[in-house]
Amino acid sequence: MTTLTRLLQALRPRFAPGGRLAWAVVAAGLAAGPALAAAPTSPVPPLAPGPVLGLGAGAAAWGALFAALAQQGAIAAPFTELRHFPFRHLPVVLPGELRFDPSHGVSLHYPGPPEATLIVDDRGLVLRDARGRTHELPHDPRTAAAGAVLLPVLRFDLPALAGNFQIRAAGDTHAWRLDFEPRDPALTRDLGTITVAGAETTVQRLEFGRVGDQRIEIRVGAVRTGVTFSAAELRRYFR
Repeated sequence: MTTLTRLLQALRPRFAPGGRLAWAVVAAGLAAGPALAAAPTSPVPPLAPGPVLGLGAGAAAWGALFAALAQQGAIAAPFTELRHFPFRHLPVVLPGELRFDPSHGVSLHYPGPPEATLIVDDRGLVLRDARGRTHELPHDPRTAAAGAVLLPVLRFDLPALAGNFQIRAAGDTHAWRLDFEPRDPALTRDLGTITVAGAETTVQRLEFGRVGDQRIEIRVGAVRTGVTFSAAELRRYFR
């Protein structure tokens, strides 16, 4: 049983239909990377994976892109999440609001119904309902490991990513695609490949999974960068 399957089962009774916030656990590690506003006139990123990112001048250019993405600070944005399941002809579409703070992690707020917020940070994964009640996800070493490797993705932390993933890069820094393939076979089975594609310092498409034909696609709207969250917002949307 994969990490995603266990999360779906754990959350289905509380957040029907279909364990909707279980997929958000993974989406949080993808949707909240810096600068996720996709402009309609932006260059189109490559559709296929590229070669493994290595050393040399090309690697230096990619490193500069990672640095630019990582330096944009806290963000807030609306998003649309598409969840693809093998037993559905059309994806499940969920709107929401994402907030990312480098120190506090990621918050995905689903207005609902039912209203709920998922928080992913260095301490793990937490669900908060509309009444502010917090529910820790059941402890599982593989779920914790998934959270640990996803945080560097949303932070665009290249040294940490290189330790956990084989990275493939396609295109150039004007229109690009990055595929993160876990080095740990167990994480490959549980997480699949994470794909992030965009133009310049704007992420346009995020895809996660293909674990058992389950897949998430994230499309993010207009993003505010360099956000300073108020104390009230930090209490409500983070921990």
